[in-house]
Amino acid sequence: MITLRPFDLRNIGMHFQWNNDEEINYYDSDFPFQPEDFESFIRRINRITSTTEKSNYIFEIHLEHQSKMIGVVDVIRVDRFNRQCSVDCCIGDKKYRNRGYGSKALQQALSFCFLELGMNKVTTAAFDFNKVWIHVVKKAGFRTEGTLRQHAYKGSGYSDKLIFGLLRNEFELQHYAPGRKKAV
Repeated sequence: MITLRPFDLRNIGMHFQWNNDEEINYYDSDFPFQPEDFESFIRRINRITSTTEKSNYIFEIHLEHQSKMIGVVDVIRVDRFNRQCSVDCCIGDKKYRNRGYGSKALQQALSFCFLELGMNKVTTAAFDFNKVWIHVVKKAGFRTEGTLRQHAYKGSGYSDKLIFGLLRNEFELQHYAPGRKKAV
């Protein structure tokens, strides 16, 4: 169905386009939309991807049997001491939204976080109006851990930001319990 691949500089044009998409910004950012010029974007991506001790990973979501990139998964704020990180997912190509690709990408990202990075906890967040992402993360087993009340001004008023967490043992129970299929 889909596969996660490491960030590829050859796809920088699409990353830049999605970065400057006002609708994506509305769902993902605490701040009002501000277009970013290409040079600033490149500097920021280079800073994120070139750290010696990896605390951030950018993955591209590709259709498995094509070279078509349809979205991005970010694994960020990797804290190796406390064994926790955060994950975000975006289907940037609007033709591929609401088809289950975000759920599949999240499952693969969680496998990476828990099985490869050895994390104990993965967090994510969503504005209260982002019903699709809230559904996806709850379906993946995340639990609501808190609410940042009136966290950001969005259009006509303030919106809450919901914080979700998934622990390693919850992930393992969901994916490795007797009678269940192996994780993705």
